[in-house]
Amino acid sequence: PRRWAVVDELNFLGMLPGIYFIFSRNGCDQAVEQCINAGLELTTDEEVTKIRRIVDEMVEGQLTQEDLKALQFSKFRFALEEGFASHHAGMIALFRQIVERLFEEGLVKMVFATETLALGINMPARCVVVEKLEKFDGTGHVGLTPGEFTQLTGRAGRRGIDTIGHAIVVDHHGFVPATAAALSSKRVYPLHSSFRPTFNMAVNLLNSSDYETAHVTLDQSFAQWEANESAWQLESQINTLKNALAGYEQAFACEHGDFKQFMTLRMELSDIEKEGRRKLKHEVFLTDQERSRAFQNLDQRIRDLRKAEHEHPCRNCPDLQQHLKWGHRWARETRELQRVTDRYDSRTGSVARQFDRICDILTGLGYLERHEDAAGHIDMTLTEKGSLLRRIYSEHDLELCEALLAGTFDKLDANGLAAVLSSLVYEARRGGDGEPRHYPGGISGSIAIASSKLKGICEDIDILCEDHGLDEMQRPDFGILDIMYEWADGGSLGSCLYGTDMTGGDFVRTAKRLADVLQQIAVAQPLPFDGGERLAGLAHEAADRVNRGVVAYSGVD
Repeated sequence: PRRWAVVDELNFLGMLPGIYFIFSRNGCDQAVEQCINAGLELTTDEEVTKIRRIVDEMVEGQLTQEDLKALQFSKFRFALEEGFASHHAGMIALFRQIVERLFEEGLVKMVFATETLALGINMPARCVVVEKLEKFDGTGHVGLTPGEFTQLTGRAGRRGIDTIGHAIVVDHHGFVPATAAALSSKRVYPLHSSFRPTFNMAVNLLNSSDYETAHVTLDQSFAQWEANESAWQLESQINTLKNALAGYEQAFACEHGDFKQFMTLRMELSDIEKEGRRKLKHEVFLTDQERSRAFQNLDQRIRDLRKAEHEHPCRNCPDLQQHLKWGHRWARETRELQRVTDRYDSRTGSVARQFDRICDILTGLGYLERHEDAAGHIDMTLTEKGSLLRRIYSEHDLELCEALLAGTFDKLDANGLAAVLSSLVYEARRGGDGEPRHYPGGISGSIAIASSKLKGICEDIDILCEDHGLDEMQRPDFGILDIMYEWADGGSLGSCLYGTDMTGGDFVRTAKRLADVLQQIAVAQPLPFDGGERLAGLAHEAADRVNRGVVAYSGVD
């Protein structure tokens, strides 16, 4: 059914106000338009008057007329007066707060929202509509979990007003009623940890405790407990595989020689023939001579293995084919055992092991000093650089510190500093090339040069993380650089966002995060490098330039 038809039917049945969950920002905005275009009106003249008064009170003095025009305020207010509204992260905080207040007062009858509305906002409704039982999680479409379904539908039924709340699942392609029944009946929800050590967390932990205490703390974390809980199943699988391998080894026992050794030779030869050249092709060599030598060594290794396999005494066994039948099963299970063992090892002590890798990187870069006493006890202490990192809270904490210490931003003014640093907080909703429409000052200007240096620093740290077995770092995204430069330079919201597909909410959220990072630099005194005092002052000025107008609005975002 069409969205407006669902709303019309719910209105006829007296089941409004309601929340209609659509897992798409555009879908929410389109749903409001569809209802307006269908001629639906859910409010009385008296309610329209109240809506206008409340909206005007909340907006007065907060935004300029130019900002309101850029945010399509007149369209937003007209929909509110008809009883409809969207609610999603693409809206600025003020608009979302207006929707929440009007809904709580029973003036807005239908809110089309993404799942963010279900988290931490008190907006109970008489009915809740769930458009689909699946959503896009950033990589693909996944089904709702019982916990998510309960969180959404739990909004149905207003305390002290309704005797019953209605949760409606709209019929859609692939809908299976049994799925909805299973989602609504299950009441045990798994809790998963999202905790992982970071560079900033490591130096703060070592600032307040010694290295061994930090290890104990991490081993007792819920994240490690969860990893250990999932490891017992792998441990059982390892024991089963080991028993199977023992049986195969007994079955292919050979009087002529060690058949296990013979199979190991064959496995190594097969692996090196399949993967050896492919790996070398992707490896980086300094010279053509090094590359040639590497391929020669590979060819020699293959020849040696072939000779050893051909001359092995088990080749002369009259029961070779029978032994190979069991040997191939042994080889298959040996590879499976290695895979499962790697998974098991990666889970047991995984949090502390990741912490160790982070400490190795920080020691190599001079943020930590490693000490070991005669008894072999290890401890780590913070250097001056480490004290700086301790005060920088960002997804790109280490990259930002390295850039500060390298003088990457020395030639920038306040606007340029804000523009370049925006790359460390901006997250594009859709994939892009991470480049701005243009670099203020041109491709040879100070902003473009600083951006290039920052990219290089991020790439170097990425390589370090890869070498130490850590996850790849998120790449800086310069897609908002020119927009943020114009904003810091005093541009209006409308002029800054003109010609872009960025919503006001996304811009404000990015600008708030940028102002926070700039303020961290401003107060991280003393900055341990020449020109640190000047840069701190520049960061303070840039933070003030960014945190103005709609960005400075005090509402919770």
